[in-house]
Parts: sequence; C-alpha cells; structure tokens
Amino acid sequence: MKNRPTCIDIFSGCGGLSLGMERAGFRTLAAVDSNKEAVTVYRHNFPHVPHVLERDLTKFGPDELARLIKRTDVEVIIGGPPCQGFSIVRKRDGANHGDRLIDDPRRLLYKQFLNYVDFFHPKMFVMENVLGIKSAADGEYFTRIQSEARASGYRVHGQVVTASDFGVPQKRQRQFIFGTRLDFLEFFHEGFMPPTHKNKIVTLGEAIGDLPVLKSGGGAEEMDYNLKRRNIQVKKYGRHFLYKVLEAQKAKRLTAHFARSHLQRDLRDFKRLREGENCLHAMQRGVEFEFPYDKTNFKDRYCRQDRNRLCSTIVAHLNKDGLMFIHPTQNRSLTPREAARVQSFPDWFGFPVTRSHQFRLIGNAVPPLVGEAIGLAVKSYLEKTIRIPAGLSFRVSVPGQLLTLNFEH
Repeated sequence: MKNRPTCIDIFSGCGGLSLGMERAGFRTLAAVDSNKEAVTVYRHNFPHVPHVLERDLTKFGPDELARLIKRTDVEVIIGGPPCQGFSIVRKRDGANHGDRLIDDPRRLLYKQFLNYVDFFHPKMFVMENVLGIKSAADGEYFTRIQSEARASGYRVHGQVVTASDFGVPQKRQRQFIFGTRLDFLEFFHEGFMPPTHKNKIVTLGEAIGDLPVLKSGGGAEEMDYNLKRRNIQVKKYGRHFLYKVLEAQKAKRLTAHFARSHLQRDLRDFKRLREGENCLHAMQRGVEFEFPYDKTNFKDRYCRQDRNRLCSTIVAHLNKDGLMFIHPTQNRSLTPREAARVQSFPDWFGFPVTRSHQFRLIGNAVPPLVGEAIGLAVKSYLEKTIRIPAGLSFRVSVPGQLLTLNFEH
C-alpha cells in the first residue's frame, strides 16, 4: 500500500469515487465530508483510511488537514462539491438562469475544493459534478472553476462521462473536470480513458435479476441470498458483473434489500404499466390511472424500468418515493441494494444508516466503476507522462498516432 500513488477525497460522500480510485491502485490518505451519514458509511467501508473526517469544509482548511496527515505532498485530489445548486432539474423554474437565478451557497463550494488544490498542489485533480454546472448562470460558474484553477497553476480539461460506457447499468452522465499541473503535459481524456462497454451495455436485469423477490414493504436489512436465482442469473448473463463488479461472493449475507411500502392506489396503478413504460405512454394507449392526472398536462409520475435496457439515472430523490423507479417485473419500487447495484457498488459495501439516507447517499455517489476507469486513466497518465523541466518551453504535434516533442531553450 505504501508504494501506491496517493489521493485525498474532498466532499467524499459515501466513497464511490474513493472505491474506484483504490481499485485502480491508489492509496487514500484522507476523506472529508460535512454529512454525518456519509462519513458513517465511509468509515464502515474504508477502515484502512487513517483520516475520515466529518468537517464543514467552509471552516476546515487544508492546513488543518495537512497537520493531521503529517504531509503536504499528494499525487491527486478528487471530489465532488455538492451538485444540487447546478442541477438541470432546477431549470424548470428558471433557478439556474437569467433574472430568476436563485442565490444558492452550494454553488460556491467548489472554491473550498480548489483551496485544497492550491494548498497541496497535487499533480492532478479530478472534480465531479452534474451536467448543469456547465450551463448554470449561462456558464458563469463553469468558467469560474476553470479560470481559478488556471490561476493556481493548472491546465484544465472538462469532459462529460457517460457511465454506461464503463459498464454501469444506467443512463447516467456527469461532468468531470481534470486539472494537470503546468509542469506536466496536459491530460487528454480520450487517449487515457477509452470506453470499455461502448457497444455492449450492462442491463438492469443483469445487475439485479438474481436478488430475492419482494412485495411492497417486504425484505429486510439483512437476509440470505437466493442461490437458485443466482445460478439462473449466471447461466443467463455470465459471471462477470455478479462476481467481478458486485463481488457477491465476498458478502456473507445480502444487506439493504428491503422495499418501501406504497399506497394501495399506487400499487394498482403500477400494475397498469407495461415493462419499460411510463404513465404518459400508458395514457396515450388508453390506460386510466386512479391518480388524478390533468389530461391536458401529462405528469411523468410513474415509470416501470425495463430489465433489458439501462436503468434511469439513480438520483438522491429516490429517498422521497421511488415512483420513477418501479421494478421491471415486481410491483414495487427499487430497494437500496438494487439502487447500489445499478450504481456498481459491490454487495459487501454496507450502508449502516436509515433507508432514506441510503437512497440519498447512493444517488449522490460517483459509480465506483466510473471512479475505477478514472483512476486507471490518471494512474496511467502519471506513470507515462513527461514532466517538463523548469524554464523549458515546448511544442507538441501529433501526426497520426505519433507524438513528437520538440524542446527549445
């Protein structure tokens, strides 16, 4: 472990990005988040990380962290400043745009992240956020992040990452911002992070099809696996996702597989949906729902997922009702464990907090498979890139696939 490249995770959440980086070969020196439940889950799953801190990052400075970890050298800083202030959902009321822009202090938390970058001056940083950060306030915040990072001595590269390209079974896209120190060649995402599943997605059925059947309100925080269903699953899909990604063989028992209870009216409406269909499509084919819809303005209240396709993007709102995440074949919404699997969390990864917090933390997390792909890309970059000696300028040209460097004093 001591020979691995190091990272610290700022705004760590429950640890999805940390897990991916560790799988890629990094060693986490510290993780910091202000949310009590996130820190509880992180500590539960990363007992080897020496400093997992519940701190308000607007008050807890990088110098204090440096004193705790007894060092100021770190290869990479990673993290995801809270994204709710940039959510595309907020466009519906004009909150992210124009005169109706709502003053949301969460939009400025990126400054705390960059304070840590400026202090530790790592070789690279990786910041994750929602797609809306690029368009919020007509791009003002996205531009600020890049310009402030450049002022700290970094080249900046923004990249939208599609999670399904890396084997995550959902329609998730997120904005990543990569920063490379000026004494290293720039990090190019396309060259270092090729998709692993561009032409073959992992479906929702492959992710959750072996789990025990539940009714609304059924299940338990801890229960036995259904090995008969697991054997059927392996015959249908193979072993890779179940054993390589989810590492089900490492979990003694299944946890967090319990379904929320739904109103009887909702359960009757669930039954009216075909697999892969939402309420709008159902009404267009003549279905009458008990929920009192305004027929002049269809509301997308219910959605039954399709086991043969990608799941809808897992979001923190799952902690509210789950109506947009109805199980493909069972009459209930997804459980926390099913949501965690769709996020690519392994089965041994525990969530020792209440169900509402489980959903929120899972929905806010970076999928570990995406974190691993980023970690492998960053590790490869750090191992293969050329550090530019001080006082030396350079020109780079790329004829075809060849990289030619001409150094000039």
